[in-house]
Amino acid sequence: MDAHIALVGLPGSGKSTIGRYLAKRWSVPFVDVDVAIEEHIGCTIREFFAKEGEPKFRDVEQEVLARLLSNPQKMVVATGGGAVLRPENRQQLMAYAQVVYLSASPHEIAKRLQRDTQRPLLQVDNPFQRLLDLHAIRDPFYKEVADFVVAGGGLSAAQVAQRVAMQVELGQHS
Repeated sequence: MDAHIALVGLPGSGKSTIGRYLAKRWSVPFVDVDVAIEEHIGCTIREFFAKEGEPKFRDVEQEVLARLLSNPQKMVVATGGGAVLRPENRQQLMAYAQVVYLSASPHEIAKRLQRDTQRPLLQVDNPFQRLLDLHAIRDPFYKEVADFVVAGGGLSAAQVAQRVAMQVELGQHS
């Protein structure tokens, strides 16, 4: 691995699951930015969101992401779905990582997350509409930072991880 591998995509696109596969394959640490944020703030993201609001959360997210990406030890990093909203985060990702956009349709994700209660942005009356809205806003940013786009429709997490690994490994040898 020449650089960190950062996974971006909508909530529920498989960043953490696939990140774990990749880290194991390459024998490097895996870091879920959301978990690192919770360790940093000492509570769940959901609690922090409710208490402090999204702008404060995005400040913490930016700080934690920058710290992780500046670490010289190469790792696989699963970003939060909204990390790409801030230009500073996009610059950090493009400068310090090979970025893979795990592209999944809002419809697929909605099916996958039917019973999820942990994602604050999806705790709304119509989570599918919320995913459509998030996709419309974030998709251009995901594409902007991505070195590779990997669609996972109809594939298992292991199959998607295999595709990502092949893209990254081929990309590093060209």
